[in-house]
Amino acid sequence: MKNAYSTRELQSVLALDVSTVTRRAQREGWPSRKRSGRGGGFEFPLSTLPKDVRTKIQQAEAKAAPAAPVTVNGAAQPIALDEVRKRKAAAKLDLMGLYGEWLLANGRSAAQRQAFITAYQSGAWPVLLEIIGPQVSWKSIERWKVAIRRGGNIAAVADKRGLCRRGQRNLNETQRQTLIRCCLQAQRPLSEAYREANKLLAFEGQPPIGSEATARRFIMQDWVSENFGDWTYVREGEKAWNDKCAFFIERDYSLIEVGDIVVADGHKLNFEIINPETGKAQRMELVLWYDMKSNFPLGWEILPSENTQCIAAAFRRACLMLGKYPKVAYLDNGRAFRSKYFNGVDMRQTGVGGLFKALGVQPLFAWPYHGQSKTVERFFGSFAELERWAPSYSGTSIATKPPRMMRGEKTHVDIYKKSGARPLTIPEAHVAIAMFFDEYVTRGQRGHLAGEAPLDTFLAGRGPGLGEAQLMQLRDLMLTKTLRTLNRNGVSVMGKNYYSPELYNRRHQVEVRYDPQLLDDAGDVAHVLVYDSTGNYLCRADRVRGIHPAASILGDASHQRDFKAAISLKHAQKQQASTMARTLLTTVVLPETAERMRVVEVKDAAPVDHEPKPLTQTKIQAIEAAKHKATAAKANTTAYIPPAQRQDITTELERYEYLFGLAVRDGLTLRDADQEWMRQYEATDEYRDAAAPRFERLRLFYQRKQAQA
Repeated sequence: MKNAYSTRELQSVLALDVSTVTRRAQREGWPSRKRSGRGGGFEFPLSTLPKDVRTKIQQAEAKAAPAAPVTVNGAAQPIALDEVRKRKAAAKLDLMGLYGEWLLANGRSAAQRQAFITAYQSGAWPVLLEIIGPQVSWKSIERWKVAIRRGGNIAAVADKRGLCRRGQRNLNETQRQTLIRCCLQAQRPLSEAYREANKLLAFEGQPPIGSEATARRFIMQDWVSENFGDWTYVREGEKAWNDKCAFFIERDYSLIEVGDIVVADGHKLNFEIINPETGKAQRMELVLWYDMKSNFPLGWEILPSENTQCIAAAFRRACLMLGKYPKVAYLDNGRAFRSKYFNGVDMRQTGVGGLFKALGVQPLFAWPYHGQSKTVERFFGSFAELERWAPSYSGTSIATKPPRMMRGEKTHVDIYKKSGARPLTIPEAHVAIAMFFDEYVTRGQRGHLAGEAPLDTFLAGRGPGLGEAQLMQLRDLMLTKTLRTLNRNGVSVMGKNYYSPELYNRRHQVEVRYDPQLLDDAGDVAHVLVYDSTGNYLCRADRVRGIHPAASILGDASHQRDFKAAISLKHAQKQQASTMARTLLTTVVLPETAERMRVVEVKDAAPVDHEPKPLTQTKIQAIEAAKHKATAAKANTTAYIPPAQRQDITTELERYEYLFGLAVRDGLTLRDADQEWMRQYEATDEYRDAAAPRFERLRLFYQRKQAQA
C-alpha cells in the first residue's frame, strides 16, 4: 500500500464522487499535504485517515494485488486460484468491509461483534451468505483482517485447501505404468482395468493402488488429457481415431464447379421394401450419385443388394440429370465399387473403370474408413427424415428400433397391422425418394453454400443436356455383355431369338451386348448388338416375332400407347425446372423399374412326365446286394455314444449304469467290447457289495414292463 492517497484515488476506493470525498475530509479535518510531482494538488497520509477508509483501501488493493507465492514442501511456488476460490475470497473482503462499518456505527464491544454475525447468519446479506456460508464468527473476520495486513492480497484469505497437492496422485511409477498398460485394451472398463492392475502389482510384489477413484482420476485427468490420440486408437480403433483425433483436411469448394466432382456411395435403407423376386420385405440398398459442389442428389437406384448393375443405372441417371459428363467420379472404397467387375473391367486391377475411361471421367477412390471424405455421407444423415416417415421404418440403429420390432410388443404389432401400414413396393419407394429430393434441394444450407439452396447452385452450373451421340455412347457403355453361339435363328438371349440378315451362314461364338432395361411392350429385351470375338461390331439383331396378316386393320393398341408416351414426355419436360428429381423418376426410374420387375418374374415351369424304364435283372441284383451290405453295416454300427466319449462318466459304476440302461432299459445291442466289460465288472467285489441288488431289481422291473408292453 502507498503512504498517501489523493482525492481522486480515494474516490475510486470509496465509490463516491470527488466532491463528496472533499466535503467529508473538510468536515472531519483530515490532515493533508502538498502532493509532489506533475499536477500538484493535495494528498492525505494513510496513517491519518479514518479506520473505515483504511480498511476499504486494504480491501481494494488486496483484490487488485497479484497472487502471492505459497510454500509447498519448503519451496515457494506461485498460487493459482480458480474462479470459485477467487469469488469466495472477494466475498470475504466485502464481509470485512461491512463488519468495519457495523462496528463504526454501533461500537466495538463483543456483543456488537456477535450481533453482526447474527445479522449475517439471519440473511441480512443473502448473496454473501450463499457464497461464504454460515460457518463464520467475528473472530474469523478478525483473523482475515490480520491475514490481509500481512499478506497484502486476496490470496491471504482464500481457501487454499488441497492446492499444495493439486495434480498429484499417490501412485508410484510402477503403479502408473501397470495401470496404463491394463487400461490400453479394447473397450475395457476402467473398474476392470483397476482390478487387473492390482493383480499384476501383487504378483510383482508391489503395493496395490489405494482406490479405484485414484486410478480413475489419474487415467482420465492426468494421462488421457495428454495422450488422447493413443487412448482412442488402442481402445476404439483406427476409424474412431480418424474421426476424433486426426487432423481434418478442409476442402475449398470455390475451386470446383457443378459437375466437376460427383460422389457415389451406397446406403442401407432403414425401411422395408417388398422384393419382387421373393415377395418378402427386406431393407434394400440405395446407391446415390451426389454433386459435391451443389449438394444436389443426381441419380439413384434401389436394388436388394449393392452391385455393379445398380451403380451403372444410377450413374446413367446422374448424367441425364446433370446434362453433361462429370470430370471426376469420387467412389467409395466398398466392395461393390472396387472388387467386382464393372462393365467387364476389374477397377481394382486396372485403376480405372471401363465405363469411366470411355467417357473421359477420372475415377477417384476414397480412403478406407474415412466417411468424412465423401460428402454424401452427411446427406444420408438428413435422408433419415424420409426413412422415419416410411410406415415400415426399422430404425437407424438398435437404439432407435421401433417398438413393433422388439420382442413381446404385441400391442404395437397389432397397431401396425390394423393401421394399414405395410412395406413399400419398389415403385412406391422411388416416388417417396423423389418427393424428398425435390423438397430437400429447396432448403437453404450452411457450410460452403452459405445459405443458398442446392437447387439454385445446381441450376446455375447445370450442363446444356446430353446430345444424341452422348446418349447412345452412354447406353452402349452400360450394356450387359454375354457370350453366345450363332445358330440358324441368330442368337438366343433369355430364351428369345434375335436375328439379322448379317448373321446368315455364321456358326461361331460372338459377344452379345444389350440393355436389360430397354424393353419392348412384351417385356422382352428390344434388340441386341452382336460383336465378333475380336470386338468388331457385326450388326444389330432384333427380336424375332410372328407377322400379323393384317396389321393395319387388325393391329393392337401399341400405336395409342406411343401417343400417350409422347404426351407424358412433354409434360415431364414442362415440370423439369421445379421438379427435376420427379422428372427423372417419371421418365427414367419408374419405367425402368417396372420393366425390370417384369423381367425378374419367374413363372413356374410345367412338370415333365417321364415314363420310368423297367429295371434289368442285373440292376435288381445289384440293388439287393447294396441293401444287404447297408443293413449289415448298420447292424455293426453303434447306435449310442461310447462311454469313453461321455465327459459326465467319471467312475466305473457310472459307466456300468450307463451301459445297463442302454442294454436292459432301451433294448440296444451293445458293442462286444462293452458287453465284455460289463461281464468283468459284474465279477468285481464293488458290484457284488454295492450295486448288484439294485441292478437285479431294475432288471426284473424292465423285464415285466417289456412283457406288459
